[in-house]
Amino acid sequence: LQAGDAQGAAAALAQLVDLRPQRHGSMLYLGEALLRLGNRAAAEKAFTRASASANPAFLRLLAQRVYAQNYWQEAIAVLQRALDLQPGHIPTLVQLAKLHWEVYDLTAAETLCQQVLQRDPANGEVRYLLNALPGRRGDAAAHLASVEAHYAELGEPGSRLASSIAMASLYVDDRSPEQLAAQHRQLCAAIEQALPATSSFPNSRDPDRPLRIGLVSGDFHRQHPVNLFMLPLLERLDRQKFPVTVFHTGTMHDAYTARARQAARHWIEAGTLDDRALHQRIGAEQIDVLIDLAGHTTSHRLGVFALRAAPVQATFLGYPHSTGLSRIDWLIGDPIVSPAEHAHLFSEGIAQLPGSVFCWCPVDTYPLPPPRPENAPLVLGSFNNVMKLSPRTIRLWSAVLRALPQAQLLLKAPSLADRSVIERFQGLFSAEGIHPERLAFEGPEGLELMMQRYGAIDIALDPTPYNGGTTTLQALWMGVPVITLLGGNFVSRMGASFLTALGRSDWIAETDEAFVAIACQLAGQLPAIRQGRAALRQQMAHCGLSDLDRYTAGFQQLLRRMWRHHCSGDPSRFLPADTTAPLPTR
Repeated sequence: LQAGDAQGAAAALAQLVDLRPQRHGSMLYLGEALLRLGNRAAAEKAFTRASASANPAFLRLLAQRVYAQNYWQEAIAVLQRALDLQPGHIPTLVQLAKLHWEVYDLTAAETLCQQVLQRDPANGEVRYLLNALPGRRGDAAAHLASVEAHYAELGEPGSRLASSIAMASLYVDDRSPEQLAAQHRQLCAAIEQALPATSSFPNSRDPDRPLRIGLVSGDFHRQHPVNLFMLPLLERLDRQKFPVTVFHTGTMHDAYTARARQAARHWIEAGTLDDRALHQRIGAEQIDVLIDLAGHTTSHRLGVFALRAAPVQATFLGYPHSTGLSRIDWLIGDPIVSPAEHAHLFSEGIAQLPGSVFCWCPVDTYPLPPPRPENAPLVLGSFNNVMKLSPRTIRLWSAVLRALPQAQLLLKAPSLADRSVIERFQGLFSAEGIHPERLAFEGPEGLELMMQRYGAIDIALDPTPYNGGTTTLQALWMGVPVITLLGGNFVSRMGASFLTALGRSDWIAETDEAFVAIACQLAGQLPAIRQGRAALRQQMAHCGLSDLDRYTAGFQQLLRRMWRHHCSGDPSRFLPADTTAPLPTR
């Protein structure tokens, strides 16, 4: 199973199914093998047999593993059984708190954390959760302050708290792009100083030979944004000219993981390898261009890139900002999110794709919802996570609501399943003069249902400074216009990148006043907007934002240009978008 031979694992473990007494550990591994083979029903039976164990330690392991496969309700039930068998057990309480935190049951998570602290006041694990709870509730500034204080207290530059600080800093609206860039560099400088970098590689410098591409990611699963954007591209890359090896650092395996594995030339299960071991494995594969798909997000392996595992290293898709690592050579962006004049904000060189850095090619089918009734009130909306709803965003959206006194605002996000979060945002909008009756709040749903909920929105509002990414593209695909405010760095220019590629630069505002004016203008076109969902989808389907063939060709050309730049020894750090290159035939 660890070597990636799920078929062999299932065959070996199947011989143990009917043994008495049952081998619960074997049932756990059989379930994982069956999941990788796509036999979900049989896997669930195996997991159910495993859950009959009376060993609390094993039940904690089982809960961890099945949660990683998206069985979160079952994982909570298994942990509750472990707690019943061993009441007051601190590791079980901590794990249960983490699970409730992960599924946005924030009040339960906080209660469990307090129970742990009553028994173990110095417990470090719940400190991480309590630091993160303000962010889950939408208070990015409080979350960032807690994490920064914890980081300073620990005095460990290599701590993963550095990435927590970097990620949280993107959500706050009181720091300039220059301040954010400097903080990212400072956080990563300590990491690079502690890790020696490989300085030479045996790779041939032939600029025109097939290039061995490495992808480092644990996110090829479910509806993770990296999977949504990378999987269609991976499936279209030229396997002869750009053979891809995926270093899979995650634990989740589903139908999308299987598709990614089939699309890659090589697939290496790397989740059990530490940074140095993964660095050695990548070197053994003689990868030419190694691409980070995580940045500072949860599943990142930036330590591998700090060690330098390939002659050319790049970061792409997973993190909407410079990583701060000087040993990553290129950030793959576009002329909007990473223009030449912003070079000082990037520790990496800038490599621009033509059009948008993101290409929307949905891996599933989402039918358009029916038009809203003519007499229905105007509904503005956002399905972004609540940490993006910064104080400036609340002020900006409140100004729109004051300018459109008949409009309502629908907010939908996982955290909004928690009543305390709803009450917080009601208070924030009330302070701006917006009555709670004009606000509607919804918690999470499955993706198919969530996509249909865009039918309840007439106009989507993009938050600032952290723009919507996947949510903006989803709204546009479901026929909903989106208004965005152009900001000063990657994370606050994604909306402008999408809308420019779509040919709707008229929905991009450069000031708060212009944002409100665009909202009023669109509100005056409400009948046409409601009847125009199909036309907006068609416009999106036929523009550069969804032209996957041209996007793939541009990406391959950029990979080749990065390699030639390396072979030439050119010290420059800017590769402008090539808008003149012809579309290659496949």
